[in-house]
Amino acid sequence: MRHAMPAVGLFFLSPAIGELLLGATSIDMLWLLPMQALLYGGGCLLIREGVRRAGRGWCSILLLGAAYALVEEGLLDQMLFNAHYSGNYDMVWVTHVPFVGVGGYGLLSVLAVHAVWSITVPIALMEALVPGRAREPWLGPTGLSVTVALFTLGAVITGWGSYDDSHFMAPWPRLAGTAAAVVLLGAAAFRIRPPVPGLPARGAPRPLLASAVAFLLTSGFMLVLQPSWWGVAAALVIAAAALGLGISWSRTSGWGLPHVFALAAGATLTYVWIGFGQTPDTGSAGTLNLVGHVVLAVAAAVLLFVAGRRVRAYGRSGAGGQTPAVTARQ
Repeated sequence: MRHAMPAVGLFFLSPAIGELLLGATSIDMLWLLPMQALLYGGGCLLIREGVRRAGRGWCSILLLGAAYALVEEGLLDQMLFNAHYSGNYDMVWVTHVPFVGVGGYGLLSVLAVHAVWSITVPIALMEALVPGRAREPWLGPTGLSVTVALFTLGAVITGWGSYDDSHFMAPWPRLAGTAAAVVLLGAAAFRIRPPVPGLPARGAPRPLLASAVAFLLTSGFMLVLQPSWWGVAAALVIAAAALGLGISWSRTSGWGLPHVFALAAGATLTYVWIGFGQTPDTGSAGTLNLVGHVVLAVAAAVLLFVAGRRVRAYGRSGAGGQTPAVTARQ
């Protein structure tokens, strides 16, 4: 059980960040976390295990995170196609894309929140908590089988529950197109290679600077992403700049696990402040939600503090040799 603790932690950390810290689920609905973890945590664990076993890197995790977003929001609850999915917002007809049947705003929103915050950030934070095991698989054959079963159960509950609630089913060409996009993203994820160091004369930025830049870019992305084509275009520019900067930094000398953790920490802090202004889709609003988010913000700060200390201690010990830098790229 002790050997599996990082996997168990990631299983629950993914929905804790993706739902609770974002503010989509109020803290009075904390009892839903195990059910949310079936899909969120199961998918996150399977993505990490597949990427680590294949020796791929963070770009592969991002691509598989995007595939996960399409599975959840396109194939299961079908929020991308159902204009009446939520009474709070319309993800379909705002910035509607003809012949595709989705809104550009809605598509970019779900790709970002799931690929970055539901998948990549939890993996980076949990690996920072166990830096000595950041590169190795966390599950054996039994653990993988259990995770697949839990993820499948989560998919059935989400898909059936959504249909039972709304009685909405997207046209089959849209579902088929979404499934094809998922397959293409998955294939690309296992074809792409980690960045190879190619800029030895250029040193990596300080982790604190990397964290600040990540916070500013992710916060800027969330601020400009509005239900308009101008908002979508501005958010795409920021996303492209962030991806290009991250790839460039990962090829510099000295880039390592502390920098990866710093990027994840900056993105986490963006969710901390975003959550204060979010109206919960599930649970209570008002004072209870505010108090709950204060508790979540403190918990996030403690997690970042502990993870940061472990990464620094691991780097000072020299226990892993070049492992931190290699892990950051893989």
